Amino acid sequence: MFKGKWSDDIQGAALHPVIIEIIQKVKEQTANNTEVGNYPLSYDESVYFIVDDKTELREKRRSEIHHKYLDVQLILEGTETFGYSDYPLLSIEDDYLAEKDIAFSNDVKDEQFVTLEAGEFIVFNPKQPHRPLVAVDDKPAAVKKLIIKVNSALLM
Repeated sequence: MFKGKWSDDIQGAALHPVIIEIIQKVKEQTANNTEVGNYPLSYDESVYFIVDDKTELREKRRSEIHHKYLDVQLILEGTETFGYSDYPLLSIEDDYLAEKDIAFSNDVKDEQFVTLEAGEFIVFNPKQPHRPLVAVDDKPAAVKKLIIKVNSALLM
C-alpha cells in the first residue's frame, strides 16, 4: 500500500516506474476533465474511470482482492476510509477472479484503516486485500473518485 497527494511530484517515490508513468499520464488527462466515465489508457489493458459513489458503514463493506490489476484510487470529492492488510485473505467468500478479477471476503488478518480526503490517493498491489467505500465516522456520504486499473503484467 502506498498513500500520497495527487498534487505531489511522485518521481522517485517508492512505486514501480510504470505506475509513476501511468499516474503522470492520468494527471495530464484529468487536469481539465473529471467527468464521470471510463477512459482507456495506452498501456496493455489498463484503464481509469471516474465514479460518483457513496460510502457505507464498515460492516456493510467487504474486503476485496484483484489478481490481474493493481488499484490506484484518488479521492476527487468527499472523504473515504479504506481498510487494507499486508497479509493475503484467509479465505474467499465470493470468487469472481476468473470473470471480473475480483473476490470478496471478511476473513482479513490484521486489517488497518486509513482515511483519505480530496486530493489524496492510495495504491493497492495485486492480491492485497482492501476495503473501499467505508464511511468516515460511521456517516455514509457521497464521494467522487478516480480509479486506475493497472495491468499487473506491466510490472514484471
